[in-house]
Amino acid sequence: MTLQRPFYVIINNFAGGGRTRQTWLEIATSLRQRNIDYTANFTQAPGHATELAHDLALKYNSPTATPPILLVLGGDGTLHEALNGLQQVDHNTVPLAYIPCGSGNDFARGAGITTDPQKALQQILAAKQPLILDVGRCDDRQTQTTSYFSNNIGIGFDANVVHITNRSVTKKYLNKYHAGSLAYLFSLVKAFFSQKPFPVTVTTNGKQYQFKRGFVVTTTNHPYFGGGVPLLASASVYSHHLDLVIMERVNVFYFILLFALMFRQLHTKLPPVHHFHTKELRIQTTTPEYGQADGEDLDKRTFDLKFSVTSQAFWFVPSK
Repeated sequence: MTLQRPFYVIINNFAGGGRTRQTWLEIATSLRQRNIDYTANFTQAPGHATELAHDLALKYNSPTATPPILLVLGGDGTLHEALNGLQQVDHNTVPLAYIPCGSGNDFARGAGITTDPQKALQQILAAKQPLILDVGRCDDRQTQTTSYFSNNIGIGFDANVVHITNRSVTKKYLNKYHAGSLAYLFSLVKAFFSQKPFPVTVTTNGKQYQFKRGFVVTTTNHPYFGGGVPLLASASVYSHHLDLVIMERVNVFYFILLFALMFRQLHTKLPPVHHFHTKELRIQTTTPEYGQADGEDLDKRTFDLKFSVTSQAFWFVPSK
């Protein structure tokens, strides 16, 4: 089986506790066996994947150019960087393919990509044309910057979990044994007791909503966050909408109940949980809180974010 278009590959050797290098060796062997051309690029530091993807998009930013397929091997953070590199170029024509090698792999779950590398490659090779998926756009009104996300942007509890997890020695240890998602569970307990309620204002469809005890404030592009937790089953990369879930602060026993109900999608029926399904929204906080974008730490600060939906061409056939 051959593929006419070559691959421009970005590999993050540090994703998934270092498993990505071995995964890439296996994928490269498969590509050579199929006589598929590729160029391999290894990330050297945070932000490098963004630079590589941006340069590629600029090089092929022409209606007559046929770009290679950008193939990313890494976690959700590496995909986030590559997506932002492509989206920063107007009229970007580079399709994006992804083999998940991280600890969370939430985008793979949400988009229908298997976490088995060879099977994920088969999904890519089976594609005959680009698949247009929704991605989120975030305009930061404080920093006057624009960024894009494939999974979600969270303020408060889930961002606190990310902050703790990304600094955890436990995560690195568990990644070696393909159990990186457990690191989120350890961090979840610590974050629950350290995260305080905070005021948050939401503006959407010409109406303003105020919540005094914000705890989970997550704008999502698909169902999952935190390494496979089903935040909202109805969220979809095909809906042309974003979904905002706000959970207000409750006691530990009620929170455990809500968390358990998430897996049966009953949590949104209870009073402390609020759901917005919309194409545009604005979120404002007045107290410094942790933030995260696709599992990447946004530090602790106040936020004034405007969200909207845009699209990105991907290259794969979703699993059934």
